[in-house]
Amino acid sequence: MKRTLMAALALAAAAPAQAFWLDGLYCYLEERREENNLWPAQYVQQDRRNAAAPFEIMIRNGWRRQNLLGTHHFNEDCTKLTRSGELRVQYILTQTPPEQRQLFIERALSNDITQQRIETANTFAAQVVNEGFGGTAQPTHILSDGRPAVTVDFVNTQFRENMPTPTLPASSGPAIPAE
Repeated sequence: MKRTLMAALALAAAAPAQAFWLDGLYCYLEERREENNLWPAQYVQQDRRNAAAPFEIMIRNGWRRQNLLGTHHFNEDCTKLTRSGELRVQYILTQTPPEQRQLFIERALSNDITQQRIETANTFAAQVVNEGFGGTAQPTHILSDGRPAVTVDFVNTQFRENMPTPTLPASSGPAIPAE
């Protein structure tokens, strides 16, 4: 009996005094309740960013296509821009919004040709902008949809030359039937 009493006293002295032994569980349950009450609010901003991200990507890709110089903007040996290429660079560097004034060059099969196109575009861009062109033309994987102006002019000229003259059909009698 004496041993049991001593053991009980030792345990009582060693255990800290705690009025509510479920305190940890209560705190856990209270935190989960607060999270459940706030549940959608913590994810709204992230959800909005994720919903808007594709639109920002589409806008960037649209400006990349808009500011793209294709194969038809350079002469055969890529040492000079064609007249349409010069006008395109001038438009990009003077008329587009300042934050979108970036030249993109369609990649060629050879890296040497691509680098030569970039150097040609940068050289002309420095001539167009008086303060100097701050950026450099960037190669891109997007393909230009355009064609040389000579080809477009030839197609339009042939269409006009081969268009039949407009004629009215021959009359086959009165337009209103007689009664």
